[in-house]
Amino acid sequence: MMSATTTSTSTRSGARARTVMYFGSSRARATPPRPHARVRTRDDVVVVRAAIRCARRWSTRCRAERGDGDDDGGVETKDEERLSVVDRAPSRASIDAVRARARVSPASATPAAPALLDDYRERWDVPWGGGTVALGLFGWCVSFVGVAAVVFPLAMAEAGIDPTKMTTGEQAEYLLAVQLAETATSLGLVYALVSRHTDVVRDETKDWFKIDFSEPFERERGWAKYGLLGYGATFFALAATGLVVDALESGAQTVDKASEQVGTIDGVMPLIQSDDPGTFVAVLAVTSVFAPLLEEVVFRGFLLASLTKWLPTPGAVLFSSVLFALAHLAPRDFVELVVLGMVLGFSYARTRNLLTPMLIHSLWNSGVLVVVAVAIKAGVASELGIPGF
Repeated sequence: MMSATTTSTSTRSGARARTVMYFGSSRARATPPRPHARVRTRDDVVVVRAAIRCARRWSTRCRAERGDGDDDGGVETKDEERLSVVDRAPSRASIDAVRARARVSPASATPAAPALLDDYRERWDVPWGGGTVALGLFGWCVSFVGVAAVVFPLAMAEAGIDPTKMTTGEQAEYLLAVQLAETATSLGLVYALVSRHTDVVRDETKDWFKIDFSEPFERERGWAKYGLLGYGATFFALAATGLVVDALESGAQTVDKASEQVGTIDGVMPLIQSDDPGTFVAVLAVTSVFAPLLEEVVFRGFLLASLTKWLPTPGAVLFSSVLFALAHLAPRDFVELVVLGMVLGFSYARTRNLLTPMLIHSLWNSGVLVVVAVAIKAGVASELGIPGF
């Protein structure tokens, strides 16, 4: 309940009595001022001052109507004075009118600015349960491995084609076909899992699987703006990660250990070294177009958003990033993949648009591919520490 203090002077008796008016009630009592009472906000100051001015005007008008300035008439008793104070006290309706005239809302005239990290903490409205999430991850793993390790090898065997005798161009075409099949299978699986909740998924206010090309550089959630910022942040994040890893292990030991482990680029390294432009274009399409599309829909659009039902959004970003790194089956790049996944996750949480992490993912993969290819052609791959050289 809001309270304010005002001073009422009895002109007849010369005595000064401090009264406390309780806005919204009909009681007033004499009491000494409260030295520790303080107005907490600027809005309260505005309201209290307006109420005091209003009370003074009413007090003056009431004294004029009763003829308090005349010499005749008796002196008011304490009870009469208290009743007059109650009559002059503004009602709740009058205070609301003062607020309206001063354009002050009951809570605050100026809405509080949102916290800096609120957009990164906002959760999704998840209509499905843990069983759907677990089934989605299991189904994706089975389909991903099954397409690459079972379906296509069997198809090649039936066609009488020996993969070991294929040229680099044919290997690039084979890789592109496998990636297309894996992408189509994964997207179809995600659609099948969420198809029972199309009313929520298709609600634009829920931001599920949103891919919106409009307003790329909009101030608050522009997908291209935050994609470029995220791409730049990836360099700093991975550089800091490298420094930490090097500090924990000696440099020579780290290089020797890394050379013995599998990395993400090892599978396409023979294709990058090819002189055939078509081969490089096929690899670029796999790593910079279809892989970002598949992985961002699965790990950010489905997994990260679903995990916010049980975890805070930063926790969901971290957990999904760990699974993202594990899915690459590249121990040498595990830590870097976790960091990259966190950049992708937080960028998606900020914009709620899958185009943002897709752009970062695509720029990073294509950048690495181009740098490695140029380094190999220039003969400086070993100096740059590229594994295998």
